[in-house]
Amino acid sequence: MLIVILAAAIGFVGFAFYTTRKGPDQARSVAGITGPSIPKPPQYSCPLDGSIVTSRAAATQRPIVVQVDNAPAARDQAGLSKADIVYEAMAEGDVTRFSAVFACHEADVVGPVRSARLIDLELVPEYQALLSNSGASEGVAALLAETPEIPNIDDNAYHDAAYRRTSDRVAPHNLMTSTSAIRQAASGAGFEITAALPSLVFKDDAPAPAVNNIEVNYSQWADIKYKYDVASNSWLRFHGGEPNQDAETGQQLAPKNVIIQFVPSAQSNIVEDVGGAHGMEYTLTGSGKALIFRDGQVIQGIWSRPNRGNITQYFDAANQPVALNRGLTFVQIVDTNFQPSWN
Repeated sequence: MLIVILAAAIGFVGFAFYTTRKGPDQARSVAGITGPSIPKPPQYSCPLDGSIVTSRAAATQRPIVVQVDNAPAARDQAGLSKADIVYEAMAEGDVTRFSAVFACHEADVVGPVRSARLIDLELVPEYQALLSNSGASEGVAALLAETPEIPNIDDNAYHDAAYRRTSDRVAPHNLMTSTSAIRQAASGAGFEITAALPSLVFKDDAPAPAVNNIEVNYSQWADIKYKYDVASNSWLRFHGGEPNQDAETGQQLAPKNVIIQFVPSAQSNIVEDVGGAHGMEYTLTGSGKALIFRDGQVIQGIWSRPNRGNITQYFDAANQPVALNRGLTFVQIVDTNFQPSWN
């Protein structure tokens, strides 16, 4: 009997040892010794900000370009911190406008939403995006009508489905939307709401402080500054000397990357307001000078976009792609003769 018991014990230990030597997907629980491994959920990278998202659906959402007001009465704006890329450029009346690109992340409130500008005719095709705006001048509206590849989810046509006015701001600076509402309206209108975009180049943070401040003074009403914050490895944004906050989160906007992109620009023949001001036209195809600020440093390079169907890429002086830090990027569109400063 003792021999039988010893043999059984030795056999059990040998079997347990065998199961632990098997691959993790083959292992089976034996008296609590081991168990099946739990596979990690797949991860996907957002093509426009490099962040990791846990669903393929989030990584392949069709981007939305929202035209966001930046007049003094419109500040602080809502939702910009949730964007992947935010473009800022001079409009008219010595103020700028934002074109905020939302791809992988949802924003429950975005705005104030204002009328489309000529720059949207460049940016929307670049990202295969939907356009969210509140009307447009006759000239811009005519051009949008001639550009069927731009699905225009305009407030005038989709107000009840995608827009609302708030009571805490003065009109016309109180029109808000959300990314989910824009996509639902677009889907209901028969537009595609997914897109396969090529990814920009990204890397992990590597702080190496050398630049503390960036100044992009468009005008007396649009004096933009960034201050490098080493703790977060980001650029704290200021407008008119005041912290530029997201009205929804209450947090100061702090992009991981700031790009100053120098492009040919000129006044167009399109009248944009009752005062007779003409809209600005920007050439965003071709190539030109670019300053890329990341990790507390500046890279003096170039931007390149061969045609309207391409996404702009950035290269250093050796013509190597510049890898951006994962997260929000602000792109300051300026004329080729513009003089920014940094120290």
